[in-house]
Amino acid sequence: MQGYHRKEHFWNVVIWPILWPWLLAQFALVGLCVIVGVVVWGMNPEQASWGTVAALMTALLLGSSLNVVAFIALIRARGRRIESKFEQVLGELEQHASMLCERSGDSAALSGEEAKTQRPSARIHHVIAQLAQLGQCTPISASSSCKLPDSSAQQTLLDDLANKQQQLDQLLQGRERAREESRLKSSYLHLLQREANALFEHLGDLSTASPDAREADLKECRERLADIRALLVNVVEEAPEASIMVSPAHQRRVLVVDDGPVNLMLAQQVLEKHGLEVEAVNSGEDALALQQTYTFDLVFMDIFMPEMDGLETSRRWRAYEKTNGQPSAILVALTANADTAGRERCLQAGMNDLIAKPYQPESLMNKVAAWYPDDVPEVSPS
Repeated sequence: MQGYHRKEHFWNVVIWPILWPWLLAQFALVGLCVIVGVVVWGMNPEQASWGTVAALMTALLLGSSLNVVAFIALIRARGRRIESKFEQVLGELEQHASMLCERSGDSAALSGEEAKTQRPSARIHHVIAQLAQLGQCTPISASSSCKLPDSSAQQTLLDDLANKQQQLDQLLQGRERAREESRLKSSYLHLLQREANALFEHLGDLSTASPDAREADLKECRERLADIRALLVNVVEEAPEASIMVSPAHQRRVLVVDDGPVNLMLAQQVLEKHGLEVEAVNSGEDALALQQTYTFDLVFMDIFMPEMDGLETSRRWRAYEKTNGQPSAILVALTANADTAGRERCLQAGMNDLIAKPYQPESLMNKVAAWYPDDVPEVSPS
């Protein structure tokens, strides 16, 4: 291969392509000045005029020559700086490639003398070939000369990633729990507004009702006030255990019957969060319809409901169980009249137990745990 002469290459590639057009322009300018001088001398061929023209021509030629010399000097200086920087970068690249080749057992690197005689393009192609050859060392194998990071460092990294993932999961769970609590409180406030508006309307009607109808209306107002009180208690003092999902050994099926949307929602949410299978209806007729489809272990029954109250619903429930041979469910009354007379009426209707309104959420779970202690754990009060 013919040797690479850097100076000759530099002049052929950089200097002459720029210098030749510039020199031609300078020669054209000098020629134009000579023509002008000859014309002037021909028109006035005196010795003094010819001396002046000669002096001007000499100054013009001297200025053009200085221009050419300065141009060439600037081009050479700039070219040397660019070439020096390029040689430095290319040399560092060759040095790093040579070090990688030595580590991998490849001795295909160029020596310093060989690099000086090679064209820059050839040297760059040689470095690319070295890097391509080193790329074949990347697949991981037992006999590969490419060393993997220390196993302990890998294990530390994996443990750290696992911890970060666990922390992220906890944060996501906390975010979902906060969203659920916010949604519940919004639902509570909406129901509170609806119940309060209905109560105010009922109180307005009560003021114009007859004395005979006031006693029944007062009982209904008492039920509505108990619902609102239960709602406020659960908004302000939510039990922390209610956000923990519990999986009982045997999942019991529970039915909640209550015409009040507040108590119905609270009861269903509390029971479901503790792992129970819950159905919720707002009338005795719907409860009896579900009895024909499902078998319930325990039923929370509101006593004061329109059309068919809880006592009549309990009597028909027991009659259906007796007629169809269905296992007896535990019927628990939900009522604000928890005195002796009220308890006696519930027991005569076939109920097993009673919870006084307003009640805390843990009261429902503790009542289920009292009847099924082996399957449902008790909940400590908040």
